[in-house]
Amino acid sequence: MRKEYDLQTDVLATIVATTPVTKKHADLITAFATRTDYRGARYVMTSGEYGERPARIIDAGDREIAADYHAWIDAQLEAHGGSVRAVWETHKDAGYRLTRMRPLLHYFVHDRGGEQVNFVQLEVWEEQESVERELFPRSDRWGLPDVRDLRSGSDSMALTERAEPRLLGMPRYRLQGAIDMQQFTALANAMYDQRRRTDGDRSLIETNRTTGEQRIVTVRELTPGYDQIRWPGGRFFDDWTASSAGRAGERVCLRWMFNTSDYTDRGGVRHLDFVPRWAHTRRIAELKNTGRLDVYSLYGKLTQLDERIGVPFSWFFYGVHGNLVKSGQMERVLEAAESGLIVLPEHDYRVLRQWGDNPYAF
Repeated sequence: MRKEYDLQTDVLATIVATTPVTKKHADLITAFATRTDYRGARYVMTSGEYGERPARIIDAGDREIAADYHAWIDAQLEAHGGSVRAVWETHKDAGYRLTRMRPLLHYFVHDRGGEQVNFVQLEVWEEQESVERELFPRSDRWGLPDVRDLRSGSDSMALTERAEPRLLGMPRYRLQGAIDMQQFTALANAMYDQRRRTDGDRSLIETNRTTGEQRIVTVRELTPGYDQIRWPGGRFFDDWTASSAGRAGERVCLRWMFNTSDYTDRGGVRHLDFVPRWAHTRRIAELKNTGRLDVYSLYGKLTQLDERIGVPFSWFFYGVHGNLVKSGQMERVLEAAESGLIVLPEHDYRVLRQWGDNPYAF
């Protein structure tokens, strides 16, 4: 079912799929500009963290035997009563080969201007197929894979001699998604607030351990500041807008990408969320062993991070992300600012103070 915020269409998917892969994605950016509504689309970053996956079964002449490895191997196991050995004996001399797809996920953004959240995030896979070995070993001398390895297409399932991968065809694009982040964020905020209201109205029985007296209270009554808690995703955009980063004219969609999720839990409650991921390409080291530093040196390292990224107050957003800057370091800066040891711009101090009162992270 198509999501409310999903702008993906068959036409857009076809345009992406039929555009050749070129250096710096020049042809794809041109296609966005001339054939879609995303005329201002810009390339932002590439994620190469996704492992290769099994793709097709081909024969020794590269003729296709099956277009979907997983469907083929499931059918073979079912036809042979779930026996790996029976499947192997049937196909061990056929010379079938397993191809693999190496994926890269490219992020593009169409910034509509105005509010920081007013952009479309375009996610495009680049996939390159290759083949490096036969699917089944010719001999069972070294044993056979188990059912799990066979179903997954794991490298460990093949005890054949490995060879250098041979590329098959040219790399190609495939559209993953076109997410209207303004709509996504509005919907996620509304759902989060509704869950908070529902959970806050839930009644509990509170028992006085001394007198044994009981009373019925709500979760809201037991939680100071309950109604001030907001969805972290919305706060991320608001904090960027209010801080030096946004005031300097930096667009968050050119500095961060957002891994979105949309799922319904077992209770039938829908959850929308995202995890931000930085778009910088320079190697940035994590701030380690800062407990030994005085607060002036710590703050100096944080401002050095800003200089490397090229965005003022970016250390705060790396802090709520949590990998390169830690919450304890942010707390030390907040304490130092309130003690007058360091001076932050007032708008940055307010953002940091609000975080200190109600921390959030991803």
